[in-house]
Amino acid sequence: MILLPLCVSAELRLDFSTKGLASSGWSAEGVSVELMLADDGRLAVHLTASAFTHEALPGRISGIELDCPVVQRQEQAYRCPEGRLRIADSPYGPQDLAARGQFVDEQHLNLRVDGLKLAGGGVTLDLELKEGLWTLLLNAGDLELDSLRHHLEVETLPSDWSLSGRASLQASVSGRLDRPEAMKLALQVRRLAYADVEGLQVAEDGNLSLNVDAEYRRGGWLGGVKLSVSQGRFYSDPLFLELGQTPLRMSLQGQWTPASDRLQIDKSQLIVPQVLVAEGRARIDTGTSRVVDASVQLQADRLKGLYTTVLQPLLIGSMMDDLETTGALKAELALQQGRLQRFHATLDQVSLDDRRGLFALYGLSGNLAWSAEGQAETSHMHADGGRLYRIEHGPVTIRGQAQGEEISLLDPLEIPLMGGVIRIGHLNAKGLLSAAPQWTTSARLSGISLEALADSFDWPGMQGELNGNIPTVYYQHRGLRLDGELQVDVFGGSVRVGQLAIKDPLGRVPELFADVRLKDLDLARITRTFSFGHIEGTLEGEIGGIHLVDWDPVAFRARFYTPEKDKAPHRISQRAVDNLTSLGNGLSSGLSSTFLGVFKAFRYDRIELKAKLEGSIAELDGIEHPGGGYYLVKGAGLPRIDVIARNRNVAWKTLLERLKNIRVEGMEVR
Repeated sequence: MILLPLCVSAELRLDFSTKGLASSGWSAEGVSVELMLADDGRLAVHLTASAFTHEALPGRISGIELDCPVVQRQEQAYRCPEGRLRIADSPYGPQDLAARGQFVDEQHLNLRVDGLKLAGGGVTLDLELKEGLWTLLLNAGDLELDSLRHHLEVETLPSDWSLSGRASLQASVSGRLDRPEAMKLALQVRRLAYADVEGLQVAEDGNLSLNVDAEYRRGGWLGGVKLSVSQGRFYSDPLFLELGQTPLRMSLQGQWTPASDRLQIDKSQLIVPQVLVAEGRARIDTGTSRVVDASVQLQADRLKGLYTTVLQPLLIGSMMDDLETTGALKAELALQQGRLQRFHATLDQVSLDDRRGLFALYGLSGNLAWSAEGQAETSHMHADGGRLYRIEHGPVTIRGQAQGEEISLLDPLEIPLMGGVIRIGHLNAKGLLSAAPQWTTSARLSGISLEALADSFDWPGMQGELNGNIPTVYYQHRGLRLDGELQVDVFGGSVRVGQLAIKDPLGRVPELFADVRLKDLDLARITRTFSFGHIEGTLEGEIGGIHLVDWDPVAFRARFYTPEKDKAPHRISQRAVDNLTSLGNGLSSGLSSTFLGVFKAFRYDRIELKAKLEGSIAELDGIEHPGGGYYLVKGAGLPRIDVIARNRNVAWKTLLERLKNIRVEGMEVR
């Protein structure tokens, strides 16, 4: 250390220099201080340093030069009202700054630096030290975000992300020695935009405001954070949010303890306009980013906003990914160790209508509860009505329990539809939270109107009722199958469905497989139902190898016939003969224009029709006829009427159209 007094023309000059200075958290090299006292009593200070480092700075500062041409002494303080600080090189580039301050001693000083150039904007710093307590005020404006992130030690975004926008920051930080003890930050960002390489995280034209107010107490930071985001479009795969003038708001109050990696949120609120309001508390392990425990309450007064913004993107690929939704809900959920433990929702007039026409529920109200373990809470729901495919149903009340991955009914479920009712005796579902859910059920059908059923599927008009039992139904691996036979009592006999299986029943392209057996059906009831013309007798048959794709037949083998030793009268009306005759060529038998027109009915021996479908072609057959072709109706008695078909192949679509008009190709009457 060298001290040199100089005296030139009544001017006193003192030089002080050293190779280096250091203290906790900082160091300086090549420090030189020059004091000059003019003959009029004015004091000037010129300080230089070759280098300076501080733990709060991202790099080394070199070529430092501080000038204070006039130093004022007031009592025990020295003031520099107009100084200049020049820096040749720094992490923020070269600087030429206005500086002013006051020095009493090493425990009492303040300094203001104005005009710091940073990230295309300007920064003002005010530093005050008073009896060991320091306070730093920072005011920064018009900072370019992409440039700013390269100057920060903390990585805000991955380096390969694009980033743009302008920011301003006001900050007040105070503390003792090298430890901050309180801070207030106010950050505003305009026209925020960012994007990752894959395009899965994107923001455009957003405005953001962030406020932080915290104090350091007992080894942790205690305080709150407020965030407001308005304007702009935000995408975080798979969620998308577009904001207008009404901002998204989030606030947190709690304590962060860095030593134990613990973040405790005592109170929080999230308001997403037109979507939801959520409140909650949580404890988070910041070392592993795992939720230790949390409770959340949310409210959505417009379910449509919650569904389109949050739920629908998460449900893509499921049966719930294309719904029209209305109504409101409130929900509470609890988590422990990162896993959902309890869920309770209150629904108010919720309606779900699948746009593809698969299902619908209207006016759904009540409470829905689920728990991972412990005592299961009862759920009670009521719907004003609904629809499954084209079948509409009436009001439904459900009482059940949901626990873990299982759901079960507490009371039988009765679904009124088509003038009758389906009574579901039991329902048990498992693995609902897994990739392979499964469930079982059974039901009883009674009083179902065949007329209403035909109207729902645009079938020819039918009359009568449908009654029967549905045995145990299993759903697993996205497929449905029956354990046993489905028995339906109809037309005085029975229809039994076996080997029934449906792949992806609620998917976009379901497939159905089944075998059907008809027993003791009354032809008089059938023909009266379909307005076909009157036929008396008994009908039996089999339909094997049924295969439907998207509910359209692609394959089956069918045979309908009069059973042997049938004791019922065998009579067929003139109209029925005309219809059977015109099934193929569109021409009726013309019985009414012949002498046979005086007969309104005829006797017959047997009726038989065989049909086989493979792809787009149907192969038809009946009772073999010695002269070629085949009988559909083999007559008996006098006058005798035979209905004979000769065409054995017909396009399936053509056959369907002609069946609607009660016609089959290649018929003649003899």
